[in-house]
Amino acid sequence: MNSSRLVPVLFLMLCVYSGPSSALPVDDLYVAKVLVTDEGSSQLRSGARAGLLQVLIRISGSLDVEQSSLIRNSLRNPAAYYYQYSYESTDRTLMIGEEERPAKTLTLHFEPSAVARLLRDANFPVWGSNRPSVLLWFAVSEGQDRRILSEADPSSFVESLVSQASERGVPLLFPILDLEDAARISTAEVWGTFLDRVETASTRYSPDAVLTARIQEEVSGRWSGRWSYQISDGWKSMETVAFSSDELVRNIIDQLANDLAARFALDSSRAKVTLTVEGVADVSRYAELNTYLEQLAPVLYSSIVSLQGDVARFELETEGQVDQLVEIIDLDERLLLLGNDLGNGRLMYRFKE
Repeated sequence: MNSSRLVPVLFLMLCVYSGPSSALPVDDLYVAKVLVTDEGSSQLRSGARAGLLQVLIRISGSLDVEQSSLIRNSLRNPAAYYYQYSYESTDRTLMIGEEERPAKTLTLHFEPSAVARLLRDANFPVWGSNRPSVLLWFAVSEGQDRRILSEADPSSFVESLVSQASERGVPLLFPILDLEDAARISTAEVWGTFLDRVETASTRYSPDAVLTARIQEEVSGRWSGRWSYQISDGWKSMETVAFSSDELVRNIIDQLANDLAARFALDSSRAKVTLTVEGVADVSRYAELNTYLEQLAPVLYSSIVSLQGDVARFELETEGQVDQLVEIIDLDERLLLLGNDLGNGRLMYRFKE
């Protein structure tokens, strides 16, 4: 086994606004980081089991993977699924019994094809790396202070949000909170769940999903959150109570990740799709389109059927549901949907200028 001493790659980059956003490729979905007390074989085995479960949840989009007997058996032999690991010192500690010990970070790189095959065999979907960007409008009340969270906020909320989003493979966007944002929305409006104002303020960022919340600590010491999220046109709203702010954030991000995965993670069903694209004006456009289709996560195989004028017709073999293919293409914003006949597997698009 190669125990690389190279500095581990950061699992998930926290995305801040740098222009209109669309689906974001999430790096290192198959990399897990866990805390261990030493570099011995026992800690490696237990750490690798925890890391494999972490990756299986992230790739399937489901917290239920451990309920599968096949996956439980596979967790007994995690070495069959990773190809590289490394250690890094930290300033954190772990309690072993009543003894506090210094902790190291164990970073493991898992083999994508092996993980995907395990999930398929266990009848779980596979969620690709091109994932919807989520813009956060979080209003937090601590004592007399009520504010909207930014990326630079010094509280533990941002750390919790980033950590849990990393666990689930959800790319986050934080608002800049500059003068333009201030002119569009106030802390009071986020706190008051004025969803129309939140939606208006979000347009400059062009996110794929929006998550807004009001979070506060109650007199009892518990934390409560009233939150809403929008993946497409409609909003879903709910309330959550937890014993800590970390638990509250985990519950919110888990619910959002579950719903995103339900829309975009691909099951093992197969379909044949006829895809017609207008605006294929020259050879370079055709080559661009062909490469794009082959890189789409649901597409297993593509072939050109005809190319007449500026209209190209392809036959695709896909996995997952056809409407998921439509959603994933919509995320990329490369093609404009002109029409569809999902029942017969026919999709019509135009190249965006």
